[in-house]
Amino acid sequence: MRAFIAITPPDALRFAFAAAQQELAASGADVAWVAPANLHVTLKFLGDITEPQREAISRTLQAIATLTAPFTLQAVGVGAFPSAHAPRVVWVGLEDAEGQLARMAALIEREARILTLPSEEHSFSAHVTLGRVRSSRGRTALAERLGSAVFRHAAAWPVTSVTLYQSHLSGAGARYTVLADLPLTGR
Repeated sequence: MRAFIAITPPDALRFAFAAAQQELAASGADVAWVAPANLHVTLKFLGDITEPQREAISRTLQAIATLTAPFTLQAVGVGAFPSAHAPRVVWVGLEDAEGQLARMAALIEREARILTLPSEEHSFSAHVTLGRVRSSRGRTALAERLGSAVFRHAAAWPVTSVTLYQSHLSGAGARYTVLADLPLTGR
């Protein structure tokens, strides 16, 4: 099964992310926009895992959740990787004033290595992927919109759980199934 570990934003914030997608989509760029129901903060992409690995990952996530206190995230603006001038992945950036999200991602990465899962190629960057650029069509217009876009939802949201998802890929897009949703109970 194909799986990943993520934080799920509340529905109200997903609607705000969808509004940002619409504003950026007006550029006419060739972007595969993530369905609003699928928007999330990836902590670790696991790829294809076995059932025994899923069980071990669930146990590991439970332990991490008991060490992690609920915390607050703030959406701070839109941007792109590798840059707004050459966008390939369009995102909303997140701010974690206490550093809890980065600590949790580091714990998950460390434990994944112990479980002999592949390591991340890039350092952790707190963001929600809005879409992936498929071709150069409209890329300049998208870059201009990224330079002037204002993310209008300034409310912070409480993070109270971490989720292990299974990803089902099809021609109609990805569909996610919750395998485990673990409340953060640390102090």
